[in-house]
Amino acid sequence: MEASYVELAEKLAGSGVKVGKFRADGDQKEYAQRELQLGSFPTILFFPKHSSRPIKYPSENRDVDSLMAFVNALR
Repeated sequence: MEASYVELAEKLAGSGVKVGKFRADGDQKEYAQRELQLGSFPTILFFPKHSSRPIKYPSENRDVDSLMAFVNALR
């Protein structure tokens, strides 16, 4: 998935959408479970400007086109 994230970030560069990676399975696992309601990893979340809560990516498709479609549907 790392390659998909990098390519997605490159495609979204300058668009106002930031792509970040948060390692929630290590020291931050308790925070991720409590604050983000994450139970399994990896989990992809989108943090829209118009919401205080993230939206979980609903698919197991991790290719760039699928991720881009998800982002575009929400922004």
